[in-house]
Amino acid sequence: MARATILNPDAAPLHLDPVDLSEQILAEAKSVQSPEHCARLDRLTAQLHGVDPHGLAGDPARIAFWANLYNALILHCLCLRPLKGSLLRHLRMFDRIAYGVGGHDYPLNLIEHGVLRGNRRPPFRPRRLLGQSDPRLAAAVSSVDPRIHFALNCGARSCPPIRAYDPEALEEQLELGTRSYLETETDVDAERCRIKLPRLMRLYRADFGSRDEQVAFAAAHVPALRECLERESRTPRVRYSKFDWTVTPPRSA
Repeated sequence: MARATILNPDAAPLHLDPVDLSEQILAEAKSVQSPEHCARLDRLTAQLHGVDPHGLAGDPARIAFWANLYNALILHCLCLRPLKGSLLRHLRMFDRIAYGVGGHDYPLNLIEHGVLRGNRRPPFRPRRLLGQSDPRLAAAVSSVDPRIHFALNCGARSCPPIRAYDPEALEEQLELGTRSYLETETDVDAERCRIKLPRLMRLYRADFGSRDEQVAFAAAHVPALRECLERESRTPRVRYSKFDWTVTPPRSA
């Protein structure tokens, strides 16, 4: 695998709480419109070299920190190198674009699968990204929360909108993002007892569980689906929507 391109090559002393820093980086990345206006973003991301990701206490802090960084890194990358067409043509960037954090490189794929998914195997990959001796494994969450998939925006049109995450409000924020995305992307045909779930739930079935578990998860967030299941005694037919991979500038919630 080719060495990643680090978007924050210069280091600076850490002056902020790591999660606060990640929120400021995300806010700045959302405001930057061209590479000529990245000076403040560069100054903020330089502080990441002073962050000890192993020292983030608890999964809420880790999820908030890394979700903010993932979304900021996507925005930073698209600002420096705008992409067009299908994101499937640019999948290599997810292994090759990274932030340096605490002395190690964290590419997009590693943040998502190695850290936020607890080093679970990425879809369509033969193995996990981190070996047992990789020091970055200590930064991973202790328990995978499938709602994280509605918090990350990879730059495709079907991705959820971006919002900043905070450990103190994380539960409410993840619920809001999950409910908003599922209500938009879930189609319920009550008459024929058919349900169309978001493609993300099939792609990450290792996190969402069996088809029945996926339906139950969606029903907990989509009132129309819950009501349909309460009325019907038969098992619903489940399909999945298409995922639009067209590169689209991430929008804010």
